[in-house]
Amino acid sequence: MSGPLQGVRVLDLSRYISGPYCSMLLGDLGAEVIKIEKPVVGEESRTMGPYAGDVSLYFTQYNKNKRSVTLNLRSGQGQEILRGLIQQSDVLVENFRPGTLDAMGLTQKVLDELNPELVVTSISGFGQDGPYRDRVAFDCIAQAMSGLMSLTGEEDGTPLLTGTWVVDFVSAIYAALGTVSALYSRRNTGEGQRIDVSLLDCISSLLATTVPLYTTSGVVEKRWKNRDKVTAPANAFKTRDGYIYIHAGTQPLFSRIVKIIGQPELIDDPRFDTVSHRMENIEAVEEAVQKWAQELTTAEIDYLLSKSGIPVAPISDIPGVVNNPQIQHRKVFEYMDYPGAGKISINGITLKMSKTPGEIELRPPLLGEHNDEVYNGLLGLKADEIQRLQEQGVI
Repeated sequence: MSGPLQGVRVLDLSRYISGPYCSMLLGDLGAEVIKIEKPVVGEESRTMGPYAGDVSLYFTQYNKNKRSVTLNLRSGQGQEILRGLIQQSDVLVENFRPGTLDAMGLTQKVLDELNPELVVTSISGFGQDGPYRDRVAFDCIAQAMSGLMSLTGEEDGTPLLTGTWVVDFVSAIYAALGTVSALYSRRNTGEGQRIDVSLLDCISSLLATTVPLYTTSGVVEKRWKNRDKVTAPANAFKTRDGYIYIHAGTQPLFSRIVKIIGQPELIDDPRFDTVSHRMENIEAVEEAVQKWAQELTTAEIDYLLSKSGIPVAPISDIPGVVNNPQIQHRKVFEYMDYPGAGKISINGITLKMSKTPGEIELRPPLLGEHNDEVYNGLLGLKADEIQRLQEQGVI
């Protein structure tokens, strides 16, 4: 593998999104990632839709740049093999419930004895300690408990989840950041450490000013729907053929948009002459923009405002995203032929690094595709030993 993490070996024991996305990010940066899966059935996400042919797109989306080996972690021989892999690895990523590694005999003391330089990245719903430590959580549970759902949706409507698994993804990014930081620290100390990542912690850290507003004044922030919280006009506006998002809330931007919409006098209107006044009269200033926007197409507005330096974007559906020329130019999505699925899309390399760029070197693996490569090449097991372990259901 190329990239800044070349030479780093990661054992991925995780499932679903947060852990696999974390280890995939490390793989995108050049780490060698070995994904450990259950024999025969594989990691749980292989059975989750949507599908292309008989292939789970849920699995392929979060598992590029990895090798797959099968291993029965409930068997004694399987645990011995895992310990051998731990001794030759730099990072272990897991998102079991707290205490699961201990129950497998892999306490922190044992891990330190096996490999004192090992970085263990543990992702869980609520962290490795605290009163909710043993509760089960998914992304939606963290969105609910963190208050994010209470901030999302119509002002008097039902609290809403976001349109994607934002908690899982941000937790994965935090976990990858923690892992890289621990690897950097190891260069100075020679020691690994445990990274404790909580879904609830991660998403709660992104609540912006809602928490300090409440703790200092007792004010509970209302839902802002699609509006910006601090400036106006900044909202989604209906056009002649769709919707567009316009952000002209700062003073320089507002002075430009009032000219474009043909109402330059609004800049001196006492209702709109400052940001705070526009926030006090937010519906009136939005109405002025809306009356103008509804007479034009989305493309016309996008052209007029973008050339004037006003932040603007059509509200795209997924076909619009896939066909967006900027997204295509940046290779946000890559395409490949995949066994049993035909042509599929996966995430490209998001981080663009000038000196040590990552690349897609491995497509998402087939189940156990790299058993021989890893067990022979890394652990020195002979072909007949590997065959025997397969027959015994160990791998």
